[in-house]
Amino acid sequence: MRHSMRGIAILLVSAVTAGLLTGCATGGGDSGGGGGELRILANITPVLTKEYYQNLVQPWVDQHKGVTVTIEVPSAEDVQATLQQELASGDVPDIVASNLDPVVAPQLLAFPEEDWVLDTPLAQQNKVGGKIWQVATGAQIQSLVFYNKKAFADAGIDGPPVSLGEFTEDLKALKKAGYLPLQTAGEWVTGAQFAMLANPQLLASVDFYAQRTAGSATFAASAYKDYLDAYAGWIADGLVDRDALGLKYQDSIDGFTSGKAATYVMGNWIVPSIDEAKPPFGVGVFAAPSTDGSPAGQLGGPAQPYSILQGSKNRDLALSLVKYLVSDKKAVSASLASEGNFRQGFPYEGSPLNREVAAIHDAAARLVIGTSGPTIPGGFGDELNKQVQALYVGTEPAKAAAALDSWWDLNAGS
Repeated sequence: MRHSMRGIAILLVSAVTAGLLTGCATGGGDSGGGGGELRILANITPVLTKEYYQNLVQPWVDQHKGVTVTIEVPSAEDVQATLQQELASGDVPDIVASNLDPVVAPQLLAFPEEDWVLDTPLAQQNKVGGKIWQVATGAQIQSLVFYNKKAFADAGIDGPPVSLGEFTEDLKALKKAGYLPLQTAGEWVTGAQFAMLANPQLLASVDFYAQRTAGSATFAASAYKDYLDAYAGWIADGLVDRDALGLKYQDSIDGFTSGKAATYVMGNWIVPSIDEAKPPFGVGVFAAPSTDGSPAGQLGGPAQPYSILQGSKNRDLALSLVKYLVSDKKAVSASLASEGNFRQGFPYEGSPLNREVAAIHDAAARLVIGTSGPTIPGGFGDELNKQVQALYVGTEPAKAAAALDSWWDLNAGS
């Protein structure tokens, strides 16, 4: 479906005007004693399991007698696709626990501009139509390369690479040492890893997305082209598994923690999974290299965000629960620790690897956005994933970059 950004903006303004939450009960006590039921459609991952969410909401449930909370696992490909199906059927959840494409924002309620909302990470930066429709418990950084220290030693690599060229040379050395140099997978992983590597360079000094919409920049003449060239070379040289698209996300985690793969590009949320796997080798982490070796930025974003549907039959209860999840000290600290996320004023005891990631976070030259947001056409992340995966079946990097430009022209308008 084609979506004009101008049209989206108009819809968003209408939505937030019509559907503004006006505040409600706080986290303590029951909410009128009438009971009720809340449904949360949640992003389920190897770390954020159904049991995790159930444990997270249980203290709030204990304070609201007669209220039940049901955690729903996506029935379609992901949360976004499941929500679209539920919206079409009219049977919507009360709360969605996941980052959502801006195209569904008209179906959400705007949060009140109260301190507990404004204090959530990136609340102001992610406003749409002047309103906040998503609140997060923490923030993430994602342009990280986790590496097997033994593999690096076996390959004679004495320090992390800082440039894309050095990274490629290290991958070649790792292959000679008998390792799969770079672990990836199919599903959403391929495109996401590409954005984690390339977006800090793409958005290093300019608002590239705005310039692309205005027609003064193209993907074909951007840093994306440099990274697409490098990626195609990695495929041709066997530095990634040519059959990687048949792997699932969990397969990629297992491939790295088993010691078969030497490097793995992923966001900070992977730290608990690596720690829990207790790999039989030391794991280090470095910031994704830039094209020229200059200090790299980090792709960042809201962590474990929540939105409330306009179709919720229990809006006050839903707002009370979301307030608890993003402002209660214990709930937020548990949430941050679950994925190794960050938020000032909410300390938790991190693992050594977590502390290495925190040091990269503190030293990052800048933070940039990913492949979704108020100024990015809905579905761009999926299109990027499609074009990066096309490299595996022989699409030339220049053709993939041109396809991104064509997609943007069709979907962003001008």
